[in-house]
Amino acid sequence: MTLSLTEVILAARFLSSHARQKPARRRLDERQQAEQHEDLNMPTPTPIALIKPANRLFATIDIDTHTNQFNAGQLPSTYYMTGAGPFLRLRPLHRSGFGMFEKATRVVGIYTGDWHSAETFQENRDANDDILFSYLGDNVTDITASIVALKGTTKTTQEIIDQNAAVHRPNLDNSIVYVGSGTLEGSVFGGDQVKTNNYYRPMKVVDATAADRNAHTGHAFATSEAAETFYGAHYPALLDQLMQLGQSAQVIKTDMSPRGVTVETPIQTDLQYYPEAMFENRAGQLIFLKRLYMSFV
Repeated sequence: MTLSLTEVILAARFLSSHARQKPARRRLDERQQAEQHEDLNMPTPTPIALIKPANRLFATIDIDTHTNQFNAGQLPSTYYMTGAGPFLRLRPLHRSGFGMFEKATRVVGIYTGDWHSAETFQENRDANDDILFSYLGDNVTDITASIVALKGTTKTTQEIIDQNAAVHRPNLDNSIVYVGSGTLEGSVFGGDQVKTNNYYRPMKVVDATAADRNAHTGHAFATSEAAETFYGAHYPALLDQLMQLGQSAQVIKTDMSPRGVTVETPIQTDLQYYPEAMFENRAGQLIFLKRLYMSFV
C-alpha cells in the first residue's frame, strides 16, 4: 500500500505531538520495572511463520451485551501458538493501532468479574474471590483440550438472554457455559449468585508470560471458528489477507513524489501502526486498515 505525502505528514504530526507529551507516570516498583523490560521484544520483520490458520488457537471479540450480538464494526484479534511457545496475538484494529505481539511463552485463562491488575496471574487465579475463572493452559495441547471441554456445557443465546432478563433470576453457582447457537455462538459466558448477581457475563481472555507475572486482559473469548465466521460474514477475504503476514514480507510504501522516490517500510512485530488518534474517528481507522490489509501480497 502506498501512502501519500499528506498521510505521511499527518503521521509525523501525530508522532511529534505524542513525543512532546510527557504525562506524569506512577513510579514503578522493581518487579514492575523488570517485567516491563522483559516484555520488550526486538521487532521482527514479516513474514512471521507462526501466523497461519493451522496455528490459530482462539480469538477475542467485542460483545454488545445490550443487543446480544458481536459488534459489527470490529476486526477480532486472533491468537497463534505452537507447542509451548512461541505465542502471538494478531491485533488488526485497536485504538493504539494495528500490531502483532509475539512472546516466547504464555499462560492463558478466561474470566469474568474484577481482575486485580496489581496482582499476578497466579494470585488472581488462586485467591481472587471477585472473578469466575477457567484456566486454559500454557501450551497448544492443553489449551485446545480446555476449549473442547468448555463446549461440554452449553447454553443457547436465547437462554443467556432469558436468564439476564428475568425479574427473579435463577441462582447461578460458578456457572461457565459455552454458547452453542444463536448470535453469540462461539463465545463463553459465566455467572454466579455473588460474583455477577446471577447475570451471565462474557468470559474474557487473560494471559501472561508466566503464572507469577502480571497479566494482559483482553476482550471476550471466542473460538477460532467463531472468528472465521464473523470475518466471512462482515469482511470477506480479510482474514485470509491477514495470513499473508505469515507468507511473505509486507511493507508500507510511502510516495514522496513529486521530488522523492517511494520509500518502503517493513511491517514488523511488536510495533503499533496507525492508531485511532491519526484518524477522524474509529470508522476512518477501520476503512484505512482494511485498505492496508487488502494490499498485502
